[in-house]
Order: sequence, then C-alpha cells, then structure tokens
Amino acid sequence: MDVVCLAAGKGTRFGRLGRYLQKCMLPIGLTPFVESSVRNLCTALSGDVGAHRLTFLVGHHGEQLRAYFGDDYDGLQVRYLEQGEAGGTGHALAQVARALPPGAPIVVWLGDLYVPAKLFARVLHHPAPDLLTLAPAGIDENASVRITTDGARVARAWYGDGPLADIGLWKLRPEVMAAMTEATGNEVRALPNLQRQIEAGLEVAWIEADAWIHLGGTEPTPEANVLEVARRVLELEGRWP
Repeated sequence: MDVVCLAAGKGTRFGRLGRYLQKCMLPIGLTPFVESSVRNLCTALSGDVGAHRLTFLVGHHGEQLRAYFGDDYDGLQVRYLEQGEAGGTGHALAQVARALPPGAPIVVWLGDLYVPAKLFARVLHHPAPDLLTLAPAGIDENASVRITTDGARVARAWYGDGPLADIGLWKLRPEVMAAMTEATGNEVRALPNLQRQIEAGLEVAWIEADAWIHLGGTEPTPEANVLEVARRVLELEGRWP
C-alpha cells in the first residue's frame, strides 16, 4: 500500500515563521512535528515496513523534507512528489492519484496532523476501501469540515450537521481521488468533491479518533495552540519533563 503525507502547505497562520520553515517541520523537542507521525506509521506497519512506500507531496520548502528524510526512513521507502502551484486538498489528491501506480487504496494524511500508531493501524486494516477519520469538532473548526453520519457510512462530507469533523486522515481509492476536479471558490477541495461522489452513489465509511491534535488550530491563539500541541505530543511519546 502507498501512504501519502500532504506536506506542501505554507503555514500562513504561523506568520513570519512560515516564510522559512515548512509547517510540518516545526520542531517538537528536537525532532520535526511530522516525524512523530512517520515513526508511528512505521510502528503500525510492524515487520512489513519494507513492503510499503511513503510519498511526501511537497511544495513550500519541500527541500527541508528531502534533506531530513532522504529516500529511506527505518526501512520505509520514501519518495517525493512536487505539487507545483497549490490548488487545494482535492487538487493534491488528484495529483497523487495520477502519479502513483493504479491499484490498492491509498492512505493519506495532512502533514500538520499528529497520527498515533494505533490510529494508523485502524485505517490501514479497515476493510472499507474509502474511509474518513473523524473526531469531535473544536470550537474554532470551520463548519465546512463537519460530517453527517448514518450508521457506519458518511451521509454528508461537506457542511454536515453532526458533532464530528473530518481530521484529514483518509483511505481512498485512486479513482475516487482522481475524480476530485471541481473547484469550490478558488480551490479544488477534497470534501466537496467527495460529497459530490457520495451523492452519485459512493459508499464512504468512517472511524472516530480518540483525539484531534493538529497545528492548524487558532484558539485561543495560533501560538497557544502550537504550545498545547507540543505538550500533548511530547506527553504521548513520553518525552514531556
């Protein structure tokens, strides 16, 4: 299976910091934020690491990921795909689908999301070929990422009315990703394109994460959110003093 990390964002909420640093490479302790999730991915893959491949979709300061991860991380193959001009999450997923060989579903996560090993394992081994990961929506989360569920399936993936929100960890078939071509505003976004396919008959399953830990939060301020994220990640990894 191919696993993809979307790591091309400019980190505009980070102000000047985003000018010289790729957001997902923000140091937490002495390691980049995204490395914690990559390490957890390797744990989830267990002894089968060499049979899988991690692709970073890069753009803004992509050279930082290339320099840090190289082409191998603890036996996991690593490659890089240039997004070029950023066009939204749907645009990114469509690019991934075109660039990777056709075949099995692809697991994708946003580089500013912390993914525990157990959550990676649940997504990797879930029987559904198309899957969203949800968590309780925070007070600062955009209403557009709220999801409506109906039993084990997603009923609405864009501006839903449920208490759960999409957190940016997906398993999707390449053909579903390749069909993400319609723009919403000035971007091709993943969730409205997924909603269009759901309305056409696509079945999408969902699982709930224990927590949503990500660098994109703004409450009470972006700075306070980053400090809280750092504390929680370090605690989970046993590195908090």
